[in-house]
Amino acid sequence: TAQANAQAQSEDRTKTGSLILQAEEAELQSGQTYELTLRSPEARIVGYQFTLDFDAESLELVEVKAGLASEENFGLALLEEGALTTSWNEAEVRSLREGEELFTLVLRAKAPVRLSEALSITSRYTAAEAYAEGEVWGVELSFGQDQGQAFRLYQNVPNPFRGTTTIGFQLPEASEVTLTITDVSGKVVKVLSGEYGVGYQEIEVSDLQARGVLYYQLETATHTATRKMIITN
Repeated sequence: TAQANAQAQSEDRTKTGSLILQAEEAELQSGQTYELTLRSPEARIVGYQFTLDFDAESLELVEVKAGLASEENFGLALLEEGALTTSWNEAEVRSLREGEELFTLVLRAKAPVRLSEALSITSRYTAAEAYAEGEVWGVELSFGQDQGQAFRLYQNVPNPFRGTTTIGFQLPEASEVTLTITDVSGKVVKVLSGEYGVGYQEIEVSDLQARGVLYYQLETATHTATRKMIITN
């Protein structure tokens, strides 16, 4: 569970950067239920903790849906005070992938409300900190027009790899996707295709009859992106 830490414990640490959690802006009417997904564009994070404050007079937190973070990563005892505490580190599951869904909040509006005016990340109960490459970062919440739903192709994990690797990507809309893997000479090693929904998706790749540097290209009807990966003996 997320343990409430004394804010003073972190005040003497110099924060060298910020983990920006991205969420889509929305205006809710009274009685409306809405699912708000928080994502991270930063893949170097190995852990985080913070208090998510919400205006309890205008919003009710109905449910927290697991993403990378599971139920055990949240403290729910302070919901009546408008606070959700959370703490996660990669040893509990696996490392964070760029653009990945951390968790989703199911919210119900008690009154007309704009989410960016009713939600914020603070150190009220659990200090707002993220940990990356031996550094302590701050944590911020950024609202935008569906920032998390742009087309993106992420670095395969693990990389370099042997046997099997996973390629993550993000789609702004449901699409037919073709993944083409080639060697440095341009020879096609493998082609995978399928229909995928909006948001973060993954393709597991294995049985590649190749070694060394490979390129993988993800293509939809409207977008194309290419990255490099390395397969070892």
